[in-house]
Amino acid sequence: MRILVIALLLLVFPVAASAHHSRSHYSEEVRELEGELVAVHWVNPHVGFTVKVISQSGQEEFWRVEGVSSLGGMQKAGVTSDMFAIGERVRAAGSVSVRRAKDFLATNFLLANGTEIVLGRNVEPYWSEQYIERHDPTVAENAPIDAGTENRGIFRVWSGVADGVGQTTHFPFTEAAIAARAAWNPIDNFAERCEAEGMPRIMRNPHPFEFVDHGTEIAMISELYDLVRTIRMDPTASPLDEPASPLGYSTGRWDGKTLIVTTTHINWSYFDNIGTPLSETLTIVEKFSLSDDQSRLDFRMTAVDPAMFTGPAVLLEYYWLALGETVERQPCGN
Repeated sequence: MRILVIALLLLVFPVAASAHHSRSHYSEEVRELEGELVAVHWVNPHVGFTVKVISQSGQEEFWRVEGVSSLGGMQKAGVTSDMFAIGERVRAAGSVSVRRAKDFLATNFLLANGTEIVLGRNVEPYWSEQYIERHDPTVAENAPIDAGTENRGIFRVWSGVADGVGQTTHFPFTEAAIAARAAWNPIDNFAERCEAEGMPRIMRNPHPFEFVDHGTEIAMISELYDLVRTIRMDPTASPLDEPASPLGYSTGRWDGKTLIVTTTHINWSYFDNIGTPLSETLTIVEKFSLSDDQSRLDFRMTAVDPAMFTGPAVLLEYYWLALGETVERQPCGN
C-alpha cells in the first residue's frame, strides 16, 4: 500500500550503481513525497532537487531527495534541467532515511505535466504510462557500428555495463581493518560531503571514462568527479621521490593488447564507503585487456597489503564496452 507524505522534494545527486553514498540508512519501505519544487541541483555525482513540503501540522519543511541516477545518465536519457520548473508541484517515490531528518532516496519522479522520470535501472514506472526511462548505454542502438574499423585501440571512451553485470570482488580483510570501521561516521564522511574519491574506489564506479595517449604518459579521465589519473609509461619512472596522493603514483607497461598498471603511494583515507581505512602500503595492479574487435575492455584490479588483507585481494573484475559515449566532465557539487 502506498503511503503518501506531503513534502518538499530535494532530489540531489543521482548515483552510479556501485553507490557513491551508502544506502544503508534508507528504509526499505516505499514512500511518496509531494510538494513545491524550490531548487534544482544539476550536478554530479547525483542530480537533485529541493522541494518545499507542508507537514500534517501545517508547517513548511524542506526535503533533501537523493536520486539514483547520475548527471550523465539523465542527460543521455534526454532529461534536461529545464524540464524541472521552479514552483511546480512534483512527486517522488522512494525511501526515507532512518538516520537523517527530511532525507529521501528517490527512484521515480513525477513532473506537474504528468511526465514520470524513472531514475534507476530495473525500476518500473510508478504512476504513469508517460515516462522517461533511465539511459542504458548497453542497448544495441547506442553502440558504434564497428569499433574495430575505428581502430582506436584502448584510447576511447569506455562505458560500464548495466547493473555491474559480471562484477567479481574478493576482500579478505584482516580483523584489524574490520574493527577500524567502528570510527566511521555514516552521516559525516567524504561521500556525504561530495568529496572526490581516491584509488582504488574511483575505479569501482559505473560512469564512463576515457584513455588519452600523451606519448610517455596516458591520461585516464573519469566522468565522476572530473578526475584525471596519470599513468607513466616511461620504464625509468620511479615513485621513490614522489609524495603520496589520493590517486597514487601509477606506472604502466604493455603486454600485447593488455595495459598493466601498478599504483602505489596512495594516501586517500578510506578503501570503501563503510569505513575500512586505507593503508599507505597498499599496492594495486590493474590489467586492461582489449578484445580482438576492440569493442570490449576487460578489467582486473588486484591488491596486496598485509595491513588490510590476509592475502591477495581481487578489488574488481569487470568489463567495459565501446559504445560511442562521451565523458560529461563536471566536478561534484551540492
